[in-house]
Amino acid sequence: MELNQQQMAAVVYDGPKRNILVNAGAGSGKTRTIIARAAHRITQGTQADRLLVLTFTNRVAQELRHRLAHEVGSAGESVQMGTFHAFCLKVMSSLPKSFAISGLSIIDSDDQDNLMGMVRKSLIKNLKGPKRGFPSSDHLLSLYSYSRNTLQNTDVYLHEQTDLDEEQIDLCMQIFSLYQQRKEERGYLDYDDLLIKFDEALTKKAALRHAVCTLFDEVLVDEMQDTNPIQFNILKHFSREQVNLFCVGDPAQSIYRFRGAEFTHMMEFGTIFSDSISFSLSLNYRSYQEILDVSNWLLSCSSYPYQHTLEAIRGRSENLVRLEDFENQADECSWIADQVVGYQEQKIPLSDIMVLYRSSFEAKTLEAELIRRKIPYRFIGGLVLTKSAHVRDVFALLRLVRNSSDDLAWMRYLQLFPRIGEISAERIVNNVYSAGTASDSVIQTLESLLGKDHASVTALASAMKAGTTPLACIQAAIQQLSPLLAERYDHWKQRKQDLQLLEKVARTYHTLGQFIDDFTLEPMHGTQLSNESSDDALTLITVHSAKGTEAPICFVASAIPSQYPHSRSLGDLEAEEEERRVLYVALTRAKNELIITRYSRARNSMWVDSSPAKSQAYFLESIPQNLILTTLHGYTSRGISSLSSLRDEF
Repeated sequence: MELNQQQMAAVVYDGPKRNILVNAGAGSGKTRTIIARAAHRITQGTQADRLLVLTFTNRVAQELRHRLAHEVGSAGESVQMGTFHAFCLKVMSSLPKSFAISGLSIIDSDDQDNLMGMVRKSLIKNLKGPKRGFPSSDHLLSLYSYSRNTLQNTDVYLHEQTDLDEEQIDLCMQIFSLYQQRKEERGYLDYDDLLIKFDEALTKKAALRHAVCTLFDEVLVDEMQDTNPIQFNILKHFSREQVNLFCVGDPAQSIYRFRGAEFTHMMEFGTIFSDSISFSLSLNYRSYQEILDVSNWLLSCSSYPYQHTLEAIRGRSENLVRLEDFENQADECSWIADQVVGYQEQKIPLSDIMVLYRSSFEAKTLEAELIRRKIPYRFIGGLVLTKSAHVRDVFALLRLVRNSSDDLAWMRYLQLFPRIGEISAERIVNNVYSAGTASDSVIQTLESLLGKDHASVTALASAMKAGTTPLACIQAAIQQLSPLLAERYDHWKQRKQDLQLLEKVARTYHTLGQFIDDFTLEPMHGTQLSNESSDDALTLITVHSAKGTEAPICFVASAIPSQYPHSRSLGDLEAEEEERRVLYVALTRAKNELIITRYSRARNSMWVDSSPAKSQAYFLESIPQNLILTTLHGYTSRGISSLSSLRDEF
């Protein structure tokens, strides 16, 4: 594998320092460096199964595994790779007694919301004050999850970081306590539990920590800047047991603060891990220098020491970054569509073009324009496959085959069928639990309550008969539920493709539990929008979904003051700084051409009066004019000169 001098220095380092930090700028070969480090350790004699690679998505883990196998052959298959959550689950599932877990089910964010909603509903009647301003179930989840992931006392966090009054905070704490109790009673683990229980066990049990951590000689971490305090604690456990760390990341691309990510973990790495050394990668292989000049300028305006200025290996293209100003969003989107058509006429594939938005909501107007013009596109950053209602319906049945004591799965599954509502479903579930949850007992109870030929009975019996082999079980579930789902949902032909995709993926799994857990931990995108399955399609993507991606031509659309920085961040200096990093990620996706588009929210006003540049908090307000080529579309600072000859007497 060919490496530049910066990469090589980090990859082959074998000095006295055990903990290595690689500050890798955008497009500097971060993934290549991780792969090269793993390959180097293997070729130097480290057993492949004693290397652990921790990532933030399963997609990245799979890519790393594939590329490592290309470098070192079959040995690459033995390297332990996966997300933090998947790794913790794998270890705890292998040692259930040591971690005090058994027969547990992983619940995703929607199930967490449902359970939190049930708990909230049962307790909110205790609130004496007005109920209108009390947090919704998803807001409660967000508050609880953030405090846990950042290792803050939840009560203190609510007092210091929210506007809730004392009574509301007391009720929140009651809800959180009952939520935890309900999870434990039902054998549920949510995403946060996977990390927290793992961390707590290794903290309390030194022998367990030693046994688990010393399975490895080196832990390689991707996207170090996105680690939250619990994940950082897990890395400390390894270091405490004298396991080497090789952490790669870019603090300038840390954009998950809302999940508890702390980009300062990279800046404080040398202090926390005293036995450490750092390397910097600043040579960019992706973009031309004109694009990097704008990106470098954006970071230079910050008071934070991001520590690198990107230099393009490709040199200059002589094409400046374009800044296109429009009177309104409709004009902006029409112009973008015109440009896309123009690229098509130049025989440039649609797949070479990416349009980045700060939020999926901002993309709606362009989506409508693309549909009107019949331009194929795919949207990344919206609804994921396993959050789609029809897929969750099938998963409810699969979860019951795996665990017939799964309350949430029962409630969703039973209410699919006509004339079974929430109250009826609760009564049926209580009867099932009273009679016993063995497969035969469950079917007998349902038959006695609903009749032997009831669709819910035959579907569950068929899936249970198929056993726990993923393919057979999902085929039975789809066959039994398809007629019902086809009547229940519009666009069934398109939705059916999602189920066919699940069936295809199920062929690669040996156990139903692993199939369910993987898709709960790492949801995948399906064919939710028209044309998403097209081989050549324009990509619309949110910036948070765009990390790790690139395209020859990139539009950063709707780059208006309320988006960069987002209006919700104003007044919070750390939040505003993260918004700078969001824009930085957007700018650094482009390889050949970068076009920034923006519009004035006031439809009938002239640009000079309502330009985004008038906002003091706007990141692009003071962009040097020598770095960009600005074009005004539909604006004039003087008005229409010929109007002066007309008299207002009509």
